[in-house]
Amino acid sequence: MNATAPAVTRHAAQPLRPFRVGVGGLVLLGAGHLALAAAAAWGDPTAEQAASSAAMRATNMTLLGLERSTLDVVNGMSTVMALFVISSALLALFAARQAPALVERRTAFGWTLLATSLAGLAISALFLPPPPIAVLAVTSCAFGLSLRRAAR
Repeated sequence: MNATAPAVTRHAAQPLRPFRVGVGGLVLLGAGHLALAAAAAWGDPTAEQAASSAAMRATNMTLLGLERSTLDVVNGMSTVMALFVISSALLALFAARQAPALVERRTAFGWTLLATSLAGLAISALFLPPPPIAVLAVTSCAFGLSLRRAAR
């Protein structure tokens, strides 16, 4: 029984490892989204994709006095959100490196990342294809495990 106790203690004291997995998943999610968006923009669209893009280009909206096509708004928001996910994940990683207690103890820092990951998972399950669902399932589990290993 003593032979396994140190291993359990060692794992219980390492909430940073699963935290890094969760953060890595968020970076992968944002970078993957940007890569797929770039590939779609530079690829040859199908007839359905071309028709959809044409309809979105033909529909304009005015936001705070700026007129933009629906396609521009959707593409712009998609790109900004992907960059925001990447930068937020990197900021979380840098914060944890500078102040490990944010992760080693159960703080709002860890709970916020778990809640955000779970909300993203729920939205993805409703509206998106399998890759972001899989990535967000992993990030949610990783952040949850990190919190479980953290001290109270």
